[in-house]
Amino acid sequence: MTDQAQPIPPCPSPAEFSGRVAVVTGGTDGLGLHLARTLAAMDCHVWVCGRSAERGANAVEQMGGRGHFHQCDLADPIQARGFVEAAGNAAGAIDYLVNNAAMDTRVGFEEATDELFDRFIAINLRPLFSVTQAALPWLRKGQRKAVVNIGTTNYMLGLSPFTLYNAGKSGIVGFTRSLARELGPEGIRVNMVSPGWVMTPKQLREHVTPEDQAGLLRDQCMKDLLREEHVTPAVLFLLSAASAGIAGQNLVVDAGKVMQ
Repeated sequence: MTDQAQPIPPCPSPAEFSGRVAVVTGGTDGLGLHLARTLAAMDCHVWVCGRSAERGANAVEQMGGRGHFHQCDLADPIQARGFVEAAGNAAGAIDYLVNNAAMDTRVGFEEATDELFDRFIAINLRPLFSVTQAALPWLRKGQRKAVVNIGTTNYMLGLSPFTLYNAGKSGIVGFTRSLARELGPEGIRVNMVSPGWVMTPKQLREHVTPEDQAGLLRDQCMKDLLREEHVTPAVLFLLSAASAGIAGQNLVVDAGKVMQ
């Protein structure tokens, strides 16, 4: 039987992730770090990347012997590919790839520059191409291989001042759907998770106001502010064999604010 023809578990199991290899872009804080820690706790070997060696070392420490850090700037395609090649060469195969890294700087459209627009694309969209293409040789060697791209509900709402940010993040939808068609015949599933506004330490420190929180609770179906632990299970589901019949989809995790 092929990898995909094996019996499908009724739900994700921690045992499924044991001994597997995951590559998570970013992964040194926020959503990426929470996901990386969770995978490592299930005995998955996790490679993360980032520009800060200090934060990388902290992330590895939190992963308890299952974490690996590669310092790089994903805006540089050579460095982005080098990260994946380092992980693939060390592990021999990649089972899961999560394209998570992003930049969400607030900038008004009139004040934006060509250079800043290029920077948004270079961080929020282009690394999905560079990293995923570089990962292909090792994904083909993996088991129940899956790619999950992290998007946002921001572009669905057309929020301001996020025109440049949303230009890059909305491109992930087309990238995900078309890549799912291209890689599906090889048994590589590609999906997307689009979170709402998650109360990560960075967001709480730099952006979120009490008025923002009140507005979210007013507009969401569920009256809880989103945290990292709301998003990680959705990513794990799409990585797991329990979602073997799902490809090219965008799973929204926003407590019911956006209704597609």
